[in-house]
Amino acid sequence: MLRKPKSLYFRLARDTVGVMVIRVLSMGLGFVVSVVLARLLGVREFGLYSLAMSVLSLLVVLATFGFPRLLVREIAAYRVKGKWSLIRGLLRFAQRTSLLASLSIALLGWLALWLLSDRFSGETLQVLALAFLALPFWALLQLHGEALRGFEQILAGQWVSTVMRPLSFLLLVGAAWLFAGRMSDASLALGLHILAAGIALAFAFYFLRSQLIRSVPSNAVSQNIAVWVRSAFSLALLALLNLIPQHAGILMLGWMRSPEEVGLYKVAYQTASLIPFGLMAVNTAIAPTLAQLYAVGDKTKLRKIMLTASATATAFALPLVLLFTFKGKWFLNLAFGEAFSESSTALAIITGGQLVNTATGPVGLLLIMSGHENKATLSIGIGSTVNLIFNLAFISLWGINGAAAAFAISISITMLLYTYFVLRILRAGPSTSGGVE
Repeated sequence: MLRKPKSLYFRLARDTVGVMVIRVLSMGLGFVVSVVLARLLGVREFGLYSLAMSVLSLLVVLATFGFPRLLVREIAAYRVKGKWSLIRGLLRFAQRTSLLASLSIALLGWLALWLLSDRFSGETLQVLALAFLALPFWALLQLHGEALRGFEQILAGQWVSTVMRPLSFLLLVGAAWLFAGRMSDASLALGLHILAAGIALAFAFYFLRSQLIRSVPSNAVSQNIAVWVRSAFSLALLALLNLIPQHAGILMLGWMRSPEEVGLYKVAYQTASLIPFGLMAVNTAIAPTLAQLYAVGDKTKLRKIMLTASATATAFALPLVLLFTFKGKWFLNLAFGEAFSESSTALAIITGGQLVNTATGPVGLLLIMSGHENKATLSIGIGSTVNLIFNLAFISLWGINGAAAAFAISISITMLLYTYFVLRILRAGPSTSGGVE
């Protein structure tokens, strides 16, 4: 049974505030990482580092195979229904499958680099090889963090997956700069990032193991592999499509233009990514509750939570929207240095897309938590196709501003499609729990 309304809303408010604090810290750390690396590495090396991180982000989706969001949804639903053995079975299956997939992808990646070594510079080969090495650490860290969210350990899950890694990385960068006097190599930065991910993974493993001992009363393991694989495949496709608008601009600029333009665009995109921090905090806090409310058919509370979440996210976004639109060049010059201030037009364009993303609220999350990932996949599929087509057309004409326009247009289309499907779901008759079985 779900808790009483007052208890439910109090818990959501508490978790949202807590996650906002962690998100502010996380995004602040991420932004500081970008500032520090941009200043230490310079435009070209920062561009190579950004290229490798984008490749890694895409590969993590393949390695985790949709399990992160599946863990949040199914653990939340299994807990409501007391299916403890399925929780253990799902966790074990997700961990083993993702580890095997990440190792296999890394080996295939290294083989591909060896076969195509004459087509890449030595620096590019180094950073891509390190990206493959980082893959198992990133994949397992993401799984453990999302599993903690499914247990409603929202703050612990966010801490290990979004704060400990960048915090450890900054400390390691500081130590390297202190002892070496400089850090101008993208490969060294990636190596330190791998070490930081290993530190965060050790803590995540400890927290999840402790949570299992405390809250799962049975050591029995049951499996429902066919259902899990089917749902995970849909969620993996959805997650991969979600990454296209985020990383296609970087990858296609690297292919069609130069590492310098990759670095400039990355700075603009990273800065505009601060805008939806309120939305991400709300999404993190309410994800298990959306799954539970949909499972018991309480659409009245769903509507209230969705409207409140959208309003909260927009209120937090507006000051940054105004700053980046009207004073973007000043901010980029202050934070990253004069060499990056020419990204200001791209920053203003991306800001427009992020405003639409924030104002529409957690519509994509509700589609996933309610088992309607097919509608979410269709929406992001259309948006991602638009993104790729517009990137091809616009980058050759306008460089980083073209990539920014492709992102803003495609994310607006995706969010409007999400909103259309959510309105249909919330207006429909009483739901069943079939979407989260």
